[in-house]
Amino acid sequence: MLDKASELICELIYFRGNKKPDKDVIKKLLFLNPAGNPEEMYRNYCIKRIRMVLITLLAGALLFTFMKLSVLTGSGKPDDGIERNEWNGKKQRIELYAIAGGEKLEVDIDVRTRILSEDELDSLCDSFLDELPDLIKGANRDLQSVSTDLVLLEEYEGYPFKCAWKSSDPARISAFGGSVDASRGEGEVLLTLSISYGDYRREMTIPVNMIKSGMTESRALEIEIEEYLKKSEEENRSEKIWRLPDSIAGHSIVWEYRTEDNSSLLAALFVIVAVIMYMAAAKDLSSKVRVRKEEMKKSYPKVLRKIFLYVGAGMTVKAAFTRAASDADGNGPGEAIYEEMRSACNEMKQGIGEAEVYERFGKRTGLGEYIKLAGLLSQNLKRGNARFLERLKSEADTAMKERVLEARKAGEEAQTKLLVPMLMMLAVVMVMIMIPAFTGMNI
Repeated sequence: MLDKASELICELIYFRGNKKPDKDVIKKLLFLNPAGNPEEMYRNYCIKRIRMVLITLLAGALLFTFMKLSVLTGSGKPDDGIERNEWNGKKQRIELYAIAGGEKLEVDIDVRTRILSEDELDSLCDSFLDELPDLIKGANRDLQSVSTDLVLLEEYEGYPFKCAWKSSDPARISAFGGSVDASRGEGEVLLTLSISYGDYRREMTIPVNMIKSGMTESRALEIEIEEYLKKSEEENRSEKIWRLPDSIAGHSIVWEYRTEDNSSLLAALFVIVAVIMYMAAAKDLSSKVRVRKEEMKKSYPKVLRKIFLYVGAGMTVKAAFTRAASDADGNGPGEAIYEEMRSACNEMKQGIGEAEVYERFGKRTGLGEYIKLAGLLSQNLKRGNARFLERLKSEADTAMKERVLEARKAGEEAQTKLLVPMLMMLAVVMVMIMIPAFTGMNI
């Protein structure tokens, strides 16, 4: 199904009417597979690109559908009310739809934690006051020998109370944070603590001994609903379940949870990914061409050396070229040039002139080295150059030296690239050494 759709779309886009194939793409495809059929390779390449795009769009459509269904089915109705968190939990931000008078209005409301009963507050307050000396003493041994800062906070973890502090001598102990100035003399300072939680109040005195050392109608309705909900939520904080009202300000209301719908964003993302993949296919083809050319360039000294040896052993140029082409199977890395050489040999078998075959061989590779080699071979045929072997040997020696220099350069570049991970590893080792050292010195 997907293959047929890809072929149909490919026919409409690439082969409609008298539209001509992309010559640059065909050239690259022939370079990668000299023995292949240009029309068939171009057709397969176009179908492959379309198939990749269709697969991406199909995956995006499926995820879009699933997310849309999740949004539609996930918005429940708070018929049983909204459960409050306990006093030590967090307030909830509830996003609702209020369906009133045929309109679907967005309403946000904060559901605060449950208010404690007076008995619960008395019990918690007693525990808090018992623990308070240890909570506020800070680095001091106890409150009878205070010389460093105290910990006077508005709230203490584990207790719901708001704390307000007063100091009988703010110069020595500040009620704001508990900073201590022991240089102002020894003696007793009284700290007064006022505890509050809603309407609950309690107060105590703690002796500390210092020692040296623009609105629319819909918006108006939203605000009215939010204010009503806030008031209702405050009045029912002692209840475990807060019931949402069925009507507000004469409007019958149906409540729904609001859920964020990112399905459209996801669909747009997959369209972008599909475009990127379509463009990446062309880039991948160019990358394969570049890699193949690099392999051919690396094989140049070896090809030259073989032709030189065979010609020096008494073979003709054609026989030496054919023998060199048959020495490798052309499938391993760096053996791509032998495919081009075998294609040239096939052309000679078909009756094409030897000199023309060499020239076409050089042009097909697109590399200056092989164009130069083709020129040497053609020149030898046309002019019978007596110094052919000498020039061939000189070219082979020069190519080998250049290959060695390129290998050294690649090695140096690899060493440079390794510097970054080495520096990162050094930084990690330094951190592993320094942290225990500083910890042991109590810095």
